[in-house]
Amino acid sequence: MKIWPLLFKAPKYLAFWILADTVYVFFLFFFLNAIIPLSFSKFIFVHFLAIGVGAMVMFTGLGAGILWIPVLTFLEIRPSEAVAISIFTQIAGKGTGSLTYLFNGMVDVKTAAAFIPMALAGVTLGFLSSFYISRGYEQLLLYIFVLIAAYLLIRTIQSLRSPPPFIDASPVITPPIIYARSYPVVIVSSFFTGLLSIGNTDWLIPHMTLKLKMPTSRAVATSLLIMFVAILFYLFLACISVWQGYASWPHGTHLLFATCSGVIVGGQIGIRLILIPWFERYQTHTFIVLLGVSIIHLLC
Repeated sequence: MKIWPLLFKAPKYLAFWILADTVYVFFLFFFLNAIIPLSFSKFIFVHFLAIGVGAMVMFTGLGAGILWIPVLTFLEIRPSEAVAISIFTQIAGKGTGSLTYLFNGMVDVKTAAAFIPMALAGVTLGFLSSFYISRGYEQLLLYIFVLIAAYLLIRTIQSLRSPPPFIDASPVITPPIIYARSYPVVIVSSFFTGLLSIGNTDWLIPHMTLKLKMPTSRAVATSLLIMFVAILFYLFLACISVWQGYASWPHGTHLLFATCSGVIVGGQIGIRLILIPWFERYQTHTFIVLLGVSIIHLLC
């Protein structure tokens, strides 16, 4: 029963995930085009793209929705359906990656436990609002999200000029008042997750590093666990809405055969980049660059 914690914890078991993915692609090849309406060339393209996206998401902590939605639209998936497919894909990648972070002791469990209920409340508000908010107001809310993300980006860049804070090895008990002050950030950022499929990590990581004084690697690991639980809850809400007849399952779900398996492998690669000193040194810089690109994409 201890095999799964070992697979998630030990870096040397990355070969297992790559081998499992290779076997999966080999067996799936016989079903492409025949049973699954997806050509092998498109499968390989989406699969390797998913590996790259999964690696960058788990390394930097950025939400993958910003990266997936334009790609899925390019593959002739309607934007409204691309949101759902993006969410399902993120569940696979963030699930395995978050468990790996958790088993390696990189997650601030106390902070995650305090923030997850607030994140679920925000996702619920965003999901319910999607049935009533028009496309015009969604665009306005998107610009508000971008402005705040840009402000956090500038603050993160400014923090690079300051010397890194001294981190005491002894356990530190965070006063509850700090968590209470962070609740609005968690709720509002998760609201955008439920409404627009935008990762709440885009706000949570800068907030944790700037306000809670967490190291970037710990903030990324903690934020991704919160994000995983939030999007898993989003899937639950989506299933309820389909069951009640308020929504329907999206077309193009056959792409999940390529995206989910790809982000699982990519996620396992991304979380191991932090073990390499050079990548660890430039993790914050990579986050800044990708967040800046994401902001530009949202504005275009």
